Amino acid sequence: MDHQQIENRDLILLPSREQRFQAINTYLLNQNLYIKKAPFFFEAVITACFENEDKILVNIPTGISLTKGDPLSFFKAFSKYIQLDCVFIEEAEEYNYFFKLQDLGIATAARKAERIPVPIEVGFASNILTYKSFSDPKQFKIPNIVNDIFAKYQERLHNGRFEHVKVEVFKQNQDPKLEIVKKTLKTLFVEDTSKIESFQYKDPSILNFEGEVNNHLPVIMQKYKDDGIKSELILPIIYKDHRNESIPLGAIWIKNSNHKIAKEDLSELRSSAEEIVDIIRSWNTFRTTASYKIMDISRTGMCVRIQEKKLIETLPKRQKLELDILFKRQKPLPVTAAIRWWNKDEKGYLYLGLEFENQADKEVERKRLEKNLDVLSQQYKRLMSLRAS
Repeated sequence: MDHQQIENRDLILLPSREQRFQAINTYLLNQNLYIKKAPFFFEAVITACFENEDKILVNIPTGISLTKGDPLSFFKAFSKYIQLDCVFIEEAEEYNYFFKLQDLGIATAARKAERIPVPIEVGFASNILTYKSFSDPKQFKIPNIVNDIFAKYQERLHNGRFEHVKVEVFKQNQDPKLEIVKKTLKTLFVEDTSKIESFQYKDPSILNFEGEVNNHLPVIMQKYKDDGIKSELILPIIYKDHRNESIPLGAIWIKNSNHKIAKEDLSELRSSAEEIVDIIRSWNTFRTTASYKIMDISRTGMCVRIQEKKLIETLPKRQKLELDILFKRQKPLPVTAAIRWWNKDEKGYLYLGLEFENQADKEVERKRLEKNLDVLSQQYKRLMSLRAS
């Protein structure tokens, strides 16, 4: 079973047997707990305690397959999180099991908000913003659409005031200057090839030609003169993927023979590079249409189950997620969330622990969410009250 969690919960362990069983009898006996095993929503109920033997009897309505000595933990979230660490002893009768209690821990920090189960008929998640996978640029397998976009911008820039323009993807065995731009993600800019100061920049986004490209400036300057190049610019086109990793796709390469490329041109050309990336990103982005079960939800986050094979493979690699929550008879509620943990169960389903991001421009959506959770919490409490009675 696969699992990844950002950080472990800090627990205070009750030191004595008396304290542990007093806590169980006071707070946990005949209460619904959850089994701490993916996908974390199977319930269990402690029906009896045997303090002298450090033993509890647990009813698990779904049943469970265990071998003597197997560890298993149970948890419940009140204002604080409580966890029981146990070892399986034996099955008493169908759906009832004896466990030896080893530890009982209480979280050092209070939970910020209660978790509420969400029936699928009440609400679900959908419209996950996702991305077509780029072939590895290191293998130089860039999609044809990228070449097409580059060609259009090459034509557009060539029709302006620039003389020799290329907008192309990075390739194998390319010009050493292109290779340096690709590796450093910096711009190569020589405003005037006849002036030595044009090869010496302190701007961190621009290559210092003398220190990072070639130290033999007199030779380089003579070569520019022989080739009739007055000014040169190589601006990288950098795509940031869903993990915020920079992928150098190609470059805008300009050589002028008759007039200089001015520093003022840099901002315009950088805007062109950003436009190219935006077009590629819009092509590369789509939203799913399937429904995903919300296992539980609170004001600060939720747990979602993913069943699509492709998403199961790609989502654990991501840090953030944009998706919609759809409550019954309401318009979609967009949320952005950080992925705090993920699990895969025995069936291969993926469970994501999401923490909502607080965004000032989404105050209306936040209030909508809180209103729905208030109603959901009241319904859940009424249901639990009926079960208890």
